Amino acid sequence: MMTEGTTVELGPSEQVAQSDTVPQGSPKKEKKKLQFHMANKVKIIPNNRQGQLNTGYLATLGGVLKIAEIVLSFIAFVLAICADRRTTTAAWTEHISFETLLIVSGLLLGYVVFPHLTIKDEPTREGLIVVELIFYGVNTLLYFISIWLMVHLSASWGTDGRGAAIMTAVICVALTVLFAIETVVKLKAWRGENEPQTVVAGNTA
Repeated sequence: MMTEGTTVELGPSEQVAQSDTVPQGSPKKEKKKLQFHMANKVKIIPNNRQGQLNTGYLATLGGVLKIAEIVLSFIAFVLAICADRRTTTAAWTEHISFETLLIVSGLLLGYVVFPHLTIKDEPTREGLIVVELIFYGVNTLLYFISIWLMVHLSASWGTDGRGAAIMTAVICVALTVLFAIETVVKLKAWRGENEPQTVVAGNTA
């Protein structure tokens, strides 16, 4: 509570107003400068590859395998539903085929839209190879399990969708083979990325 005779001095107006300019050595300006330089260094697509689609990848071994995997995964997904989706055996194949359908479609889209992923000297390529190696290796095992589950479903009496179960088992065999091929290809690519670039010659007598 203020008493009589108390005065409050605000000082000159020039001291109250804040200046919009930031001193040269201020941390705020240095932070903005650092962010600006980082934005220039971090590039998703290199300058020499911008505006291009790597449609030629679709004609390579990896592109053809991925297209076949997408088509067969979709067919297996539909047939697993038609077989008997109330059983756990058909549900297993249904979920695996749907999962691989989405991931392989994303990988194929990434290789076409982001062409620098196929350049061998790109530093981000090795990480993608490891991800694909794990993905294809795990799903090869999962599709191998799906084969026997669908065979068991087709052999059980009273199954209405026996024909769909048999066709799903056959397609799972094809998908197991395709995913195994992809696993071997990615394993060889991963080993090739990690081979030593220099060779030490032994001493000759």
